[in-house]
Amino acid sequence: MQPNRPITLGTVVAGLALIATPLQAQTAIQFTAGAISSGVLVNDGALHTKLRPAAAPTFGLGIALPTGKGPYRVRFEAHYTRSTLNITTTEGLTDHLSSLTTIDVVAMAEGPLTGDVRWQAGGGALFYRPSEHQGVFLNGPVQRWLLAGGAVYSRRLTPRLSLLISGRVDAHAFQTDVLRARNYAGSQGVQRFALSLGVEKQF
Repeated sequence: MQPNRPITLGTVVAGLALIATPLQAQTAIQFTAGAISSGVLVNDGALHTKLRPAAAPTFGLGIALPTGKGPYRVRFEAHYTRSTLNITTTEGLTDHLSSLTTIDVVAMAEGPLTGDVRWQAGGGALFYRPSEHQGVFLNGPVQRWLLAGGAVYSRRLTPRLSLLISGRVDAHAFQTDVLRARNYAGSQGVQRFALSLGVEKQF
């Protein structure tokens, strides 16, 4: 029998340091699918109408890169959505206009929030691509800058594959050359809300 080794102060400190050290983030790719709802693009008080994209499915692709400092990562994501552009009157009448495709490209920081939930915050560019050049999109596609933030819940399925449930909100100011020509002095603040389900593959 070998004699028991005494537990020294150094051993205790080393053990506590190992427990307290945050897990290192890993490189990963992500695929998501979900739904997105947009706020009003144009609120015309004179004509008593509102222009707004309908709620629609959205699909995303992203890559996450570790920063090299603990559990923090930088994410680069792109999302694709195609919806109907609706015009609604104050009397509740709705007319369906041409379809509208939106593509956003964002860069976001990510870090631990609580348990398996992580926060995300950043910004990027949003591209409106109408199927027809008419109305506020008479001059064609429009690009706007946006801010984005949200949270994602991650559940490990295998050592390298995780299930994701994410919620995100982004905001931008909507304006076009056509609106400026029609004497719309300011921009319309627009918020979009997205809820997605996806998978993440770590490397």
